[in-house]
Amino acid sequence: MKWRVIAHGAAVVVVMSCSSVSQHASASTQPVVTLPPLEGLAKITVSNEHKGGFQRALFVENKDVDKDGCNTRAEVLERDSLQAVQKSGTRCTVTTGKWLSAYDGRTWLLGRDVQIDHLVSLKEVWDSGGWAWSTARRSEYANDVEHRITLNVVTNSENAKKGEKDPSNYLPPLVSYRCTYLANWVAVKVQWNLTMDQSEYGRIKKLLEGCGTSSATSTSSSTSTTLLRSSTSIAAGGVAAGSTAALLATIVVENEHPSGYVRELFPHWKDLDGNGCDTREEVLIRDSLTKAQVDPFGCVVMAGDWLSPYDGARWSDKGNIDIDHVVALKEAWDSGAWAWTTAQRTLYANDLSDARTLRAVTDTVNQEKSDKDPSNWLPPLVSYQCTYISDWVSIKARWKLSMDQSEYGRVKKLVDGCGTSGTSPSSSIATSVTQPSTTSTMPSGVKYVSPGAYCAPIGAQGIAESKVSYVCATTSATGEAYANGRARWRKG
Repeated sequence: MKWRVIAHGAAVVVVMSCSSVSQHASASTQPVVTLPPLEGLAKITVSNEHKGGFQRALFVENKDVDKDGCNTRAEVLERDSLQAVQKSGTRCTVTTGKWLSAYDGRTWLLGRDVQIDHLVSLKEVWDSGGWAWSTARRSEYANDVEHRITLNVVTNSENAKKGEKDPSNYLPPLVSYRCTYLANWVAVKVQWNLTMDQSEYGRIKKLLEGCGTSSATSTSSSTSTTLLRSSTSIAAGGVAAGSTAALLATIVVENEHPSGYVRELFPHWKDLDGNGCDTREEVLIRDSLTKAQVDPFGCVVMAGDWLSPYDGARWSDKGNIDIDHVVALKEAWDSGAWAWTTAQRTLYANDLSDARTLRAVTDTVNQEKSDKDPSNWLPPLVSYQCTYISDWVSIKARWKLSMDQSEYGRVKKLVDGCGTSGTSPSSSIATSVTQPSTTSTMPSGVKYVSPGAYCAPIGAQGIAESKVSYVCATTSATGEAYANGRARWRKG
């Protein structure tokens, strides 16, 4: 098996090559266009669609291109499974595996529960230029397993909802994935020289402008956590788009300042924006695949659904999650933060302006990482390592942190190995950095309290069906003791 990385605008496309993937020369094996989404959009011709004449059979899909007995559906299912797949009998029919649908964040274990979606549907391709293609070229598009942005494993029902719609009529329900979806849509259209109609173009342009100028595609290996493919909007102040190799060349190489570090020198988990949520809870809310459930009496996440990028593990209990500073606080101290003010260190420790700085990850993996740099630790999920290195370089460049010789040498070697053009500073699984809503929702299964009823323990908090907050107390709101000293639910 061989991994290669193609810089794709401000993102990274990691492509897996193995015996099951055809190496035939075709349009699909050419490098993916390397343009940021808005630049790519500007190159697309706007014209009316070519209506009429479409037949699905004109695209000759689900072929066994490399003659290994597996058709395109089987190839993609095997490519994108988070674990080894099982096949039925002697036929290359994938029956079980583990797939995370990018569109809705749902995980599936049975092949029958997922479909292979052409991001830009076959009819959309026909209407926007494919009508003039040769049969061979249409087949190349329909069976493009090499570029991960073309074909996606998605939930059956979600694929049915999308149908043949373009982004003016459909966007994925997983809001944090929408900017990536749009960027990938543009990339496919540019790659295959397809047009857009005015409605499609206008809607996409407006949405991409809302994503931020550095919005980008977000795809990677099937066995990596890029199945999240969340929004890559980067707040103002982030590192500008460019290759990781170019950013690495700007970093000062010098000995570390190894003494004097104390974690308390980096005031962390603060509520810097005053919205009632500290940084840890903000990241848990931001990185949850589903809408996080938040305690109504404080910004404490009660439930969510997280996918750790370091190991590909999925968790629904936040007790299994740590919030990792990708460049650890001690590493930051040793490489320049020792000279910062407390205010600067506070901003770094609570940086929500760039989703690459802080990650929700498996706690045990975070403990293994500790404060190591890439010369001593890399994520166990091999297919995520290029993204991790890209993020590491971007953070160091953004905060003007140095590298020692060992770290620099190891990082440079890894960057070179990830592709001659270097990986992009935009993470392949970056999540939306829009400040999360803190509207409280009752966790599923929580019962409403009955005002005036006996309760325990004293000080407990609850909510009535009227959505009014109550507290378990031995006195009324005016301070009058309840009979027998027993506690009751009263307005709190």
